[in-house]
Amino acid sequence: MSRFRRTTHSVISSYVQLATTALVGLGSLPVALHYLHGDKARFGLWILMSTIAGYLSLIDLGMSSSLARLLVDYKDRRDGGEYGSLIKTGWLVLLVQAAIVLLLGGGVAPLLASVLKINPELRADFVSLLAWQSIALAIGFALRIFSHLLYANQRQDLHNYSQAFAVSLNFVLLWVFFATGHGIFSMAWASLGSSVAGGLTCLVACRRLQLFPAAGAWGRVCIRRFRELFYFGLDMFLVALGTQLIMASQSLTITRNLGLEAATVWGAGTRVFFLVSQVIWRISDMSGPAFSEMIVRREWGILKSRYREVVMLTASLSGYCAVGFALCNSLFVTVWLQGKVAWPSINDWAMGLWMILLALLHCHNGFILLTKDIGFMRYVYFIEGVVFLAVAQWCAQAGGMLAVIGCSIACNLIFSGAYGVWRMHHYMKLALREISWDWLGLMFQTMLRCIPVAVVVWWLSGFLPQPHLQLLARAIIYGGLGFLIFLRYGLSPELQRELAARAPQWVSLLLRRVLTTSF
Repeated sequence: MSRFRRTTHSVISSYVQLATTALVGLGSLPVALHYLHGDKARFGLWILMSTIAGYLSLIDLGMSSSLARLLVDYKDRRDGGEYGSLIKTGWLVLLVQAAIVLLLGGGVAPLLASVLKINPELRADFVSLLAWQSIALAIGFALRIFSHLLYANQRQDLHNYSQAFAVSLNFVLLWVFFATGHGIFSMAWASLGSSVAGGLTCLVACRRLQLFPAAGAWGRVCIRRFRELFYFGLDMFLVALGTQLIMASQSLTITRNLGLEAATVWGAGTRVFFLVSQVIWRISDMSGPAFSEMIVRREWGILKSRYREVVMLTASLSGYCAVGFALCNSLFVTVWLQGKVAWPSINDWAMGLWMILLALLHCHNGFILLTKDIGFMRYVYFIEGVVFLAVAQWCAQAGGMLAVIGCSIACNLIFSGAYGVWRMHHYMKLALREISWDWLGLMFQTMLRCIPVAVVVWWLSGFLPQPHLQLLARAIIYGGLGFLIFLRYGLSPELQRELAARAPQWVSLLLRRVLTTSF
């Protein structure tokens, strides 16, 4: 199977996984609110726990990302000993980290409850919930080696399907535990079951694909492999820490300055934002193994061409999605939670801009990580995160959630955004204007056509009597017309030709009617 087909299959399977995650996410919040009897403060513990779990994941110290990328360097010499040695050394590191997660998760819970000013009547639940969440997270650490093997061998499709299964199981378990009276602890116990199921599914896939070294070719755990993992992983950790500060600190800031109920509003209002962003990011994420292989094999010409296509495609898709998000999200929150949570539509326009910016940063800065030459980026993300935390405290008090979103956008532009464009300018040896502006031309063409469509749809939907009918009309009409605009004006001529040539015949016939390129 060619790289193009593997990457395409990985992207499609990732959308299956994301769709499953979205449906489960949309269903789990109403279920939780129902069984918690509308207790927003207790429900806020659920939102907060996801953020804390993200910080506990930093105990990984970048080793997982380091291991997945380094396995690409050795996978072509599977029985040479180095591949097996790296697997064994990396797995041992992950097991040690799982033990640390267990100890740390239970140890810091009482202190964290005080720092975050958790209501006294909820502190006991908070401490116990964090302990169970740490157990689920530790199991994930112990089993994630198998997903790294699938990544290195460009079989993320199987990992994506395993995650879709695990998420579905999580929802079933969540509902069962809630229905049997386990309250907020249902979340942690459901996570526990899904973590085990997802990891074991990846193990079975690795065995069936024979991704392990042959008997006698495993090598041994050695300090050289550990140093290779550690030094690259340390750089990845600093980037991950900064990313966590940038992307996941909003809920902590809002909880501290505006309260747990405000954190619930933030969690509900941004749920679709992060799901849609994942849809956009999947294109560059699923291209990572192929890009890594090109780097290892020094295929510079095709690497530059493919990277350009990925950036342009991602930018155009982000523009289409950002306009749709601004059009629908506020109304969606109202319909989804039956008016129990109010989310101002002005926030959605700011978050649409943030969505586009994050998509571009994900392409550029994610690629830098694949080169293993991280350089000063190890500090840029951390500095940005620290600055955001400091400034966002004042922003939250002065301007609420909208000011926090604005602070996120400004920090991204000034720090990681500018640095990522500058690094890719040097790595690709292309003009700065080409990367920072010319590659965005198709995105601007797409948005200039999508925005008038969105305005007309917004006006027409206002004549409908019920919010759910208005939402349905906006989603169907804009989703369909906007997607046709994206296909026609958001793809480069080269990508249009390749899609039409490689797609199944019935898909190719449809594409040829929509696309602008002559065939």
